[in-house]
Amino acid sequence: MSAPDTPYQVRRTPTQFRATRQIERILDAAARVVVDKGFSAATTADIAKTAKVSIGSVYRYFPDKLAVMRAVVERNTLRYQDRVTAEAAVLPVWHEAVARAYSIYVGMCRTDEGFRAISNAGLAAGELDSNEFDDPLADGLADVLVDRFGFIDTAELRVTLLQAVTIGDVLTRLAFRLDPTGHEDTLAKTAAMVHELIAVHAPSR
Repeated sequence: MSAPDTPYQVRRTPTQFRATRQIERILDAAARVVVDKGFSAATTADIAKTAKVSIGSVYRYFPDKLAVMRAVVERNTLRYQDRVTAEAAVLPVWHEAVARAYSIYVGMCRTDEGFRAISNAGLAAGELDSNEFDDPLADGLADVLVDRFGFIDTAELRVTLLQAVTIGDVLTRLAFRLDPTGHEDTLAKTAAMVHELIAVHAPSR
């Protein structure tokens, strides 16, 4: 069986479905190891052992653990954007969509090991991304606001969404350091800040 397209940056494109599944197991294992041990203590050997593959199999697709975690971030982004896009499609107003987008993010930080690996380890997606001033979560939310709710697509809107996502990321990580389940007051204040930033660009109608 031929492999589906792999949406992550890998050294070698898989040509069989089995290889694609192996990459997914490696990413699952990396998230689990980082949740358990932290990013600094985690090793490529730990990831291979947890994934039940040889260390050579990890290196076939990723040069180091940083590259593996970048792929985890890419997968997190795809999972998150799919949920936000689907749920925003049935919400009537933009502020409900923004609130729901943040709620989804917090929920995934609580329950999805890939998100927990980033938030609980004190890592920001931007720290793992070579595109320093680009954030796919910000771009994805901007697209939803423009396409679904009539926001005007301007450079200023894009910068504001980058600010909102960055603030949301940093403060959400703080919330999970204060409380393993998410410090509720910090999360509530973060949601309010994100709303206030975006409201400046909302259509008047």
